[in-house]
Amino acid sequence: MECTSQTLGGRIAALRKAKGMTQEQLAARVGVSAPAVSKWETDSSCPDIALLCPLARALDTNVDTLLQFEETLPDSEVTLRLNAILGQAMADGTEAGWEAAEQRLDDLLHQYPNCTALLFNATAACDSFQLFFPKAEESRKQKWKSRKRELLQRVRASGSSAYWQAATVGLASLEIAEGDPEQGAALLRELPEPVGDPSFVWVTYYLKKKEPDKALELTQKQLYRAVIQAQTSLATLMSARLLPEEARRRKACEAYRVLAQTFGLPDLSDGLELELCLEKGDIRQAADCFVRYVRAMRRLAELPDPQLFAPGMANASGAQRETASREMCRMLFEEVAKDERCRPLWDFPDCVAARDSLCQEL
Repeated sequence: MECTSQTLGGRIAALRKAKGMTQEQLAARVGVSAPAVSKWETDSSCPDIALLCPLARALDTNVDTLLQFEETLPDSEVTLRLNAILGQAMADGTEAGWEAAEQRLDDLLHQYPNCTALLFNATAACDSFQLFFPKAEESRKQKWKSRKRELLQRVRASGSSAYWQAATVGLASLEIAEGDPEQGAALLRELPEPVGDPSFVWVTYYLKKKEPDKALELTQKQLYRAVIQAQTSLATLMSARLLPEEARRRKACEAYRVLAQTFGLPDLSDGLELELCLEKGDIRQAADCFVRYVRAMRRLAELPDPQLFAPGMANASGAQRETASREMCRMLFEEVAKDERCRPLWDFPDCVAARDSLCQEL
């Protein structure tokens, strides 16, 4: 039988009842008293370790099933558990809430030390701690960075074909950003040459299997990743180190704007244009960009255009999107507060109102 109870006592009771046994009968088979079985089933006590094998035999199961042993978690379960941990911390929003989330993550990692999917996805949780708990002490932030590095190294050491490449890229990124750039480059050189994306082959497979919902979801997720990658590339092109010519950077900014509007994504192009205006000293235009940028930041919680992306991209929780939007607003507020170039903007009442609106919900 499939036993879904979450406690050992619940599993013993479910297995016993499935066999039509009374507590007295089970007690007699393993040589204990009926009250002892009752205490097990109510989780008042646990069977002695020497009784686990006889108990499993009496219930026609094995010790692994009895103890609900799982060597690893399915990828879907990893996502659910990590989302629950981070979602609760975001909803709490306090330092104690984030400390509790960190402890829950540690407990989960200790419970499943060889689950590669958990190890890899936990690195994103470390990034979330950094992003959503900015007031943490520097020692704690360093701990999260060290934990992320350690987790990526463990994923690489596992040799998992599903996560090895992503872990290698993650470690290379850490080295290039704040470690040894040459070591980062050496890691990147270990990556195999790309052989093509199999996503659309899977789409064809699902269609042939008459599973159009899966084909639709995969196609929408692939489209979303492609659009986000294009946006990231265009934002990167806004660097004067890449494109010194202002006209070319404005072209990239306009392409970013068109892409966002076409696919119903938050249009943050005014933030890119704001940099250009501040660089030129065009304060009036910079003020207009800043006001529009703040409005866009407050809409970050919205899902992308449902005509193109639903239902495939409609699975993010509203609470998490709202929390992420608030954090982005907080970071923008802190950034403009310390940027000397923004001081002239506060001569415009609409800019002051926009700035103040960033922290209304913080």
